[in-house]
Amino acid sequence: MKQREMAMNDFQQQTLFKIFKAGPLKDWTYEEIVGDKLMRFAEAYLMMARALEYRPAMPKDFPPESLDNLIFLYQEAMAYAMDFASAEDGDMRFYIGCSNYNTNRAFVFCIEAARLLAGSSEGDKYAGYLLRLAIDEIAAAQSLKRRRAP
Repeated sequence: MKQREMAMNDFQQQTLFKIFKAGPLKDWTYEEIVGDKLMRFAEAYLMMARALEYRPAMPKDFPPESLDNLIFLYQEAMAYAMDFASAEDGDMRFYIGCSNYNTNRAFVFCIEAARLLAGSSEGDKYAGYLLRLAIDEIAAAQSLKRRRAP
């Protein structure tokens, strides 16, 4: 399992490098690209896409037959990483939207955890605790929803 995971990480890293190098980071070296936060943001996108099939940067007019095309997925990951870094390096404002009443406490916990993670690493343990509280709140809301369902 470890070898397969490492091979996937190598493949992922090499593929992302090629996508970034062919696009906005033409003049960057391999070490600069792999060591930059853009790579980590793109990797986070790929993790969301693979684990949850959650692809927030997928174009609205995306052809369904392209869903299995890895190049499109990696291009999405690059675009997401560039947009995320731009927001982080710019005004540091991220669009979140409005909370859902049933999970609004979880929403608050997640936002506060994000604020802690944006600070020093001293906030990590508190961020983890807030995220666990958020998970508990989401589970409670789902449980309540199931109990109320006909």
